[in-house]
Amino acid sequence: MKKQNNTTKKNYVRPGMTPREIVNTLRSLDGVMITSTGMRDAGQSDYKNRHRIFDLATLAPFYEEMNLFSAECHGGARWHVGVMNRKESPFEELRIFREKMPSVLLQTLIRETNLWGYRPYPKNVIEYVVANVDIDVWRCFSFLNDIRNMRSVAEVVMKRGRLFQPAISFTQADWTSNEYYLGCVREIVDLCGGTDEIVLCIKDMAGVGSPERIRSLVSAILDAYPDMVIQYHRHATDGLALPALLAAAQAGAKIVDAEEDSLTRFYGQPPILAVQAYFEESGIKVHLNREAAEAAVQKVREWIGQYDWAESPFKGFDHNVTFHKMPGGAFPSSFEQAEKGGFLHLMPAILKVMSLYNRIVRYFDVTPGSQITWVTCSGIVNRYAKEQGEAGVEHVIELLTKFVEEKNQDFDAMTEEEQNELLGLFKNAPGDFKNLLLGGYGKLPMGWPDEWVYKSAFGDEWEEKIKERKELSPLDSLEPDDLETIRKNLAEQLGRTPTEEEFILYLMHPKDALGLFEFVEEYGDAPLVLPTDVWRNGLRRPGDKVEFELMGKPYCIELVSVGAEHEGEIHVVMKVNNKTRVYTVKTPRAKKKEIRMAKAPNEIGAPINGNVWRIGNPKRGQIKVGDIVHKGEEIANLEAMKMENAITAPFDAQVKEICVKLNESVVEKQLLFVLQPI
Repeated sequence: MKKQNNTTKKNYVRPGMTPREIVNTLRSLDGVMITSTGMRDAGQSDYKNRHRIFDLATLAPFYEEMNLFSAECHGGARWHVGVMNRKESPFEELRIFREKMPSVLLQTLIRETNLWGYRPYPKNVIEYVVANVDIDVWRCFSFLNDIRNMRSVAEVVMKRGRLFQPAISFTQADWTSNEYYLGCVREIVDLCGGTDEIVLCIKDMAGVGSPERIRSLVSAILDAYPDMVIQYHRHATDGLALPALLAAAQAGAKIVDAEEDSLTRFYGQPPILAVQAYFEESGIKVHLNREAAEAAVQKVREWIGQYDWAESPFKGFDHNVTFHKMPGGAFPSSFEQAEKGGFLHLMPAILKVMSLYNRIVRYFDVTPGSQITWVTCSGIVNRYAKEQGEAGVEHVIELLTKFVEEKNQDFDAMTEEEQNELLGLFKNAPGDFKNLLLGGYGKLPMGWPDEWVYKSAFGDEWEEKIKERKELSPLDSLEPDDLETIRKNLAEQLGRTPTEEEFILYLMHPKDALGLFEFVEEYGDAPLVLPTDVWRNGLRRPGDKVEFELMGKPYCIELVSVGAEHEGEIHVVMKVNNKTRVYTVKTPRAKKKEIRMAKAPNEIGAPINGNVWRIGNPKRGQIKVGDIVHKGEEIANLEAMKMENAITAPFDAQVKEICVKLNESVVEKQLLFVLQPI
């Protein structure tokens, strides 16, 4: 195989070009271009978003030479995990990449009304945030394919002169025909005023599109809109990514997504060098500087071993993804959550339940839909496992298999006992599942589920709840947030005026943003300058040291000695630029606060492990000791697995004691409130 395109013109598209110029360039292009997902989706799909700016920035000089269409380096869950875990600001990340690869289009992934979060934000928040983030290409998708939800993002992005890339969420199912997708494309074209300033993305988030199915869809879209520029994004999970990408290109797609070969771990995108070689052998020109791409692949090999700990415990291709449809981005994080929760062994059963669930409530399992599916189905399996053991898990799978596959979801065809069991299926479903059923995210692609689902989720209140169901987009149903009040609240918590970037981070993820600000206040730019091995493992042995430069000044930190543990504390002696300092470190054996558990009927415990997201409710505000609460009223909200879980008062009562604090982590059955019945 001869190497191609090493003298290809550098950067056909680049920052500063208008969307129309970019689209016209792509239309006239002989062959295809590539978006590298190595800086975002590769890490999200296989490494739980743990890849650090320190390492990813080493790829930027090669990206500058590769003649990519774009570098997907931002957005999705990477934004949140950066703030929450890596302690990196997504704004700082963009500045670094912009400086190191100024000729490359920087691309983000945004979840329409959910932006980079997991719940719908009001229209004024969306407009404010999108107007203040420096991104060239805005890929925007709806897990419901509710194109109405894209309106505000599209308006602001196109008004700014940036490239809007609406994405249709793709899966293979009996209801996802070409006619269905063409209906979505028509809505997109109407929304964007034609095809001259957009690139349409087919987002195959689970990697379930067979080659011929993708060929058919791309052909159908181009038959209807010959001037449309199409980009195909898909994951490699099912093992058919390369032929599926080729089929898309042969049908007329102009851009495909790939990642560095050394990053590919089966749940992300296909390997970029293999894509280039396969396409060229098949007669399709790929506009890629292969030598620069090979250098990027090699650079990844220098540091990727430091992330072995973050890889998914499930290895290899999985063609069964075509049944359960768990997308690449959700796979590793779900395994991590299952492992932490002690139910990793239940994953095969959870995936089976998911494959049946997604035929009962039909939407696309991509964030936040994938989280809703995962939390709902894992909750069902865990409940049966706790109550009835392995036999219970097998039983619920048999029940759902009979209902979905044998009885074709005919509720009346089930026995009375089976009907009663189905009516208990969703009784403990998370609040976001219930919000989905009530139209909180928009309209479901194939209409609302059957009435029994509402009976199961809402119990005796199901008829009243259906009356509350919204047909509007969240853009039209949510009241605007008071941005100035939110800004003042943040200023009070910081004790100073927040920057615009801090304000936006707080709008997206209040709890984790505050954690980041506290970290930066104490540790500064440590995440940006410390090598990954030191960042993760520290200095282990006396004599170990690390050298780095910060704000133009060189630093050297050396571990001198580690003292013996006394009452859960250890004294550590360090040299910082040859000055000796002593630090006190608390071990896991340090004296801890005793956790109180709910025991009495008037004691309200946490239903799951999670974080206290809210004490009170949005309408009423914060609840205090002495307040009167009413049966069914939300008194707190726990965040777990990126989903909100409302805690409601079981009876009319007065609040006698609030036993937790805002943002506190709690365990299942931990005491939250003591109530005095009225």
